[in-house]
Amino acid sequence: MDGCCQCHCFDYILYFIDIYTNVNKTPDVEAIAREMAVTPEADDIQLVLPDKQIPISGQESQIEYDAKGTVVVNSEKIADAFQSSANSSKRSLEFNQLIVPNGKRSTLILEDGTKVWVNAGSRIVYPVAFADKKREIYVNGEVFLEVAPDKNRPFVVKTKEMDVQVLGTSFNVMAYETDESASVVLVTGSVQVDTRDDEDFRLEPNRMFSYHKGECDIKDVNVNDYILWKDGLYTYRSEHLSVILDRLSRYYGKKISYKSDVADLRCSGKLDMQEDLEVVLDGLSQTAPILYKKIGEEYILVKVGK
Repeated sequence: MDGCCQCHCFDYILYFIDIYTNVNKTPDVEAIAREMAVTPEADDIQLVLPDKQIPISGQESQIEYDAKGTVVVNSEKIADAFQSSANSSKRSLEFNQLIVPNGKRSTLILEDGTKVWVNAGSRIVYPVAFADKKREIYVNGEVFLEVAPDKNRPFVVKTKEMDVQVLGTSFNVMAYETDESASVVLVTGSVQVDTRDDEDFRLEPNRMFSYHKGECDIKDVNVNDYILWKDGLYTYRSEHLSVILDRLSRYYGKKISYKSDVADLRCSGKLDMQEDLEVVLDGLSQTAPILYKKIGEEYILVKVGK
């Protein structure tokens, strides 16, 4: 670990000492997420613990916490997340973060049994152990969750623009801080979405809440179109090509460039993102009037014909 990372870890520890010394302060995961240092984008997935940062090689990873505080990465025990705090009340004040760069994906099993699929270009901040009365995580990016039921502890996903509260259900959240839009797609159960504009909405299964530049909308959807990314598939219906290409760029971790005439095209279809990017682009060019060329590490798409 270089000197810069050591400084960040020291600042991080001091921040939590401040929380410990104020017994009346309830840590807010969103505030903590904004305080925590984020290292420059790396090629590997990064698991950040209070005392160290662990790079995880490979395109995909599985990270699992258990009630005893053991952290397992790809079936290998790598840390005891509780070793610095024997007191259970302090454990809920310790937070980790998972940073998944473009081109990578991960699954994360939290200590309550909630399973989270984490898409490319995403960051999650979460407590090592959840508090007695609530379960909160912070998401910048896209995740699909299967929340472990617990009627006494609502589960809240916090993002820059909204909070999503559930008791036990499965749903998809897409809320990249760099995007102008955010969405919640409900598969099972029920969720309540609270926006930063003090509006609240309750979703039923097979419905999507979307937020774009302060405007909210709810509509019926085919949920598979929004959750199959976790299985390496991407389904789209009359979608702008710009949205499709930006998603592919993030998923594969490759730069894809295009002009407005390409961006405005609309397409419907399904892509197998377990294939190489060039195979996927070849398939896309069969359904849209486009061609691509590769210059260095960049893919450039152009419109052909009228």
